[in-house]
Amino acid sequence: MTNVDNITCDQVPYLIEELMKLGAKNVHVVPAFTKKGRSEYIFLIDSGDAALDSLAEFMALETGTLGVRVLKTEHYPFAYELIKLYFSLRDEEDLPLWEGEVNVKVVIGKEQKPLSARVEYEELRELASSVRKAGLELSMYELKELIEGKALKGIKDFTLNFGEQAEEGTVSPLAPVSKKLCCTDKAKTCFRN
Repeated sequence: MTNVDNITCDQVPYLIEELMKLGAKNVHVVPAFTKKGRSEYIFLIDSGDAALDSLAEFMALETGTLGVRVLKTEHYPFAYELIKLYFSLRDEEDLPLWEGEVNVKVVIGKEQKPLSARVEYEELRELASSVRKAGLELSMYELKELIEGKALKGIKDFTLNFGEQAEEGTVSPLAPVSKKLCCTDKAKTCFRN
């Protein structure tokens, strides 16, 4: 960890990229204020012992910092697996508007139980672009929610029922959406709507 009060925000992305190239596992930069109202950046650099010297020297070279603090912590890692999901966005007549595959990272907990599912940013960004080129107006956020929600439903044992209470004992479902996320190909890993 080090705090730097003599750089501009324009230098921060460069420093992060170079620290990653030098062996940092992760870099977080927190904007802050220090004495006399000066703005500063607090760099939290996750690294193993082998890269420590080169990372510290790089920060001294680029920022003029007078030193770094080494904080020893423990990391509790979770296992994960990458699964490939095939999905299809279809219209009301069940005709495909867009079909493709996406990788989903499934985090595994104790007793090999799945905890969460996540689509990586880069893949989601490309997917959003492809879907827009196909003429579908779905945001990246909507795609993320659709895919991760379907993946979770497929790997966890639960059922969600969204609806409004109508007459006593009946449930009135919400209006159907015009796009469905589903898969009918049994040879591929996929989840049905």
